[in-house]
Amino acid sequence: MSLADHAVIESVYRLFITMRKPLASDYIRRNIMREVIYYILCGSCGKQFLQVLINIPKIDEIYEANRWIKENFRSSFTVESLAQQQNMSVSLFHQKFKSAVGMGPLQCQKRLRLTEARRLMLDENRNVTEASLEVGYESVSQFIREYKKMFGAAPKEDILRFKEQFKK
Repeated sequence: MSLADHAVIESVYRLFITMRKPLASDYIRRNIMREVIYYILCGSCGKQFLQVLINIPKIDEIYEANRWIKENFRSSFTVESLAQQQNMSVSLFHQKFKSAVGMGPLQCQKRLRLTEARRLMLDENRNVTEASLEVGYESVSQFIREYKKMFGAAPKEDILRFKEQFKK
């Protein structure tokens, strides 16, 4: 199984945990569901899954661009450069990418960066600055704002909350 396949299992597990907790919000559940879908698409059967669900012309090019983003999420890029690599206009590329993946290319990069930073802080005990710089953020304050928006809490609070949950 690929790393993304394991991430699906972990995300589904977190979804079940939030479903049993009365204080967990629908917002959190919706975001975990998006995460599950994202990891399914990134997994070993993502390409086939997409092709069965939606018949998008040039799906191979979109899948290739998504693979490139996953491998290069730490680096800066433009949607224009990705569209050019796939010989598409920017608007057509963005539309097809969003239809296939459920989010735009830059949103995909942001989600990858933030998820990896969270993993670094949880698994490797990196501090906020180290994690943000390692995943490609140039501004720690921007990282904190985006992290809070995605996970619902500032990085330090989120990591402490996670660690407390796993102690129980």
